[in-house]
Amino acid sequence: MSGARQQRAVELVTVRKEMNAHGAMTVEAVDSNATRHIAEYETSQLQSTLQQLPAGASVPLELRPVGTRGNVWRATGLARSRQ
Repeated sequence: MSGARQQRAVELVTVRKEMNAHGAMTVEAVDSNATRHIAEYETSQLQSTLQQLPAGASVPLELRPVGTRGNVWRATGLARSRQ
């Protein structure tokens, strides 16, 4: 079961709360309306890119859950748009 938590998922997400001073941001998955709290980033460049996004912006984002409990995610990359 824990192996399933380690899979990466590409989702089109909308920024609901911009990145704060601690590097955390809240996004919503467009297809499922699920909230994702992003607190880790694969690279500092990715973190810098996401930090520039205003609330309401939508991007295809590759995410991986952090740990086995809670709703904390690691952004691992920007994906190609599905459109």
